[in-house]
Amino acid sequence: MFFIAFAGSIHLHAASLFGDHTCARWATLSEADQKAWANAFIAPLSLTFKGLRKSNVDKYNDNPNASLQATESINAYCKAHPDQTAAHGAAAYLSQLINN
Repeated sequence: MFFIAFAGSIHLHAASLFGDHTCARWATLSEADQKAWANAFIAPLSLTFKGLRKSNVDKYNDNPNASLQATESINAYCKAHPDQTAAHGAAAYLSQLINN
């Protein structure tokens, strides 16, 4: 439950920092731009959460395939929720990653 509140508040600030693409806009980005945005948005949040949990494991930053998995997850989220944003998809992905 803590992470949901954490992700929600982070979403508001991080989205404005990195740009919050609508799902329609997200679909037009190149794979390289999607990867760059996903890493810029998710990597610091994952690292912050690692510190809050006082954990040695960072499930996003320690996984060399994380950006591919993240962009695939954001793509699927945006297809299912076209009225939302890429940041919503990224938060859903990170929440699922951290809580599993």
